Amino acid sequence: MSNVIPFSSRKQRQQAPDASADEERAALAGALIDLMDRVREATARAAVLSGPSLRAEQTAQHLLDAATAIEEAMDALTEGGEWVPF
Repeated sequence: MSNVIPFSSRKQRQQAPDASADEERAALAGALIDLMDRVREATARAAVLSGPSLRAEQTAQHLLDAATAIEEAMDALTEGGEWVPF
């Protein structure tokens, strides 16, 4: 199984954005914000897990890495924070 996502060509991306694209981008931004909240909550819960402390630390670190990836996705989606969907 591959986690590679094919991207559209530059030619397709140069078309003028329409209202439905903005709505889709806003929906995706909302989903990413919700996901970020859930990852942060899970990270806090993982940090206090009982059992081997190294395993709990690794779990929390993986969740923090996921949060970083979500933040980078949001940054790419909003073009560095310049695009505001609302």
